[in-house]
Amino acid sequence: MTSRIAAAVATCALSLGALASGAGVATAAPPAPAGDAPSLQLAINARAAAVDRCSYQVVRSHDSRYVYSVSGVFGGGARELTPQKEDYVRISDDWRKVVQVDACAGGGGQALTALRVTGKLGNPENYDPSVPRTIHSNDLKPAASSVIPKAPVLTSVDRLDAATVRVTWKPAQGNPDQVILMERKPFYSSEIGVWHPYTFQRNVQAGATSMDRKLERHPDIPPADRSHSYWMRVVNGGFVSDLRAEKPVTIEP
Repeated sequence: MTSRIAAAVATCALSLGALASGAGVATAAPPAPAGDAPSLQLAINARAAAVDRCSYQVVRSHDSRYVYSVSGVFGGGARELTPQKEDYVRISDDWRKVVQVDACAGGGGQALTALRVTGKLGNPENYDPSVPRTIHSNDLKPAASSVIPKAPVLTSVDRLDAATVRVTWKPAQGNPDQVILMERKPFYSSEIGVWHPYTFQRNVQAGATSMDRKLERHPDIPPADRSHSYWMRVVNGGFVSDLRAEKPVTIEP
């Protein structure tokens, strides 16, 4: 998908607002700010936690003008860490970028003591000199892996009729702040007149273990883009369940 289509689809998704959706609310990731927008934030607001022995999760603010990297501090030195997976997540009514990195790849066996996030202005020639070329987080001491919540297992996607499925999952453990049904499906962008796959997060009511979803079956949807996928995610204490463990269940409409 070209950057033009991506931006247009994101903008159209947001223009719908918070979409009522059965038992949940759907929200889409935010579009990039305009190129001449004022600086959103001079420093990166971030937190970190261990996911397991090698993987760490960093939850940070995001200014799309910058290209970000995460470094680990090992015995006084620092090296950039390999990204494993990342995504936008809506946490406490604010979009955050969640990044998981590998602290073991290419390492010398030293224990990680802190994480640092750096953002470098992607196209500095397009911005006034007053816009910072580099922004940083503070050194982040990772929280224990116990703070990373566990997403419930998605158990089935059953057809109720030709245009409806019921997505069912096991009860969430530990009373997380938010349980989310992730749904990737065709989305129509009226701005550019195309159907294209798009991912929504649909907030689940407390205690719910299923949600009915409508399938997009418009004849203009390209055959390669017709599939629908569902998976579970949870948020607790500002951290997100392990992104690498997400296993989408895909169906054809």
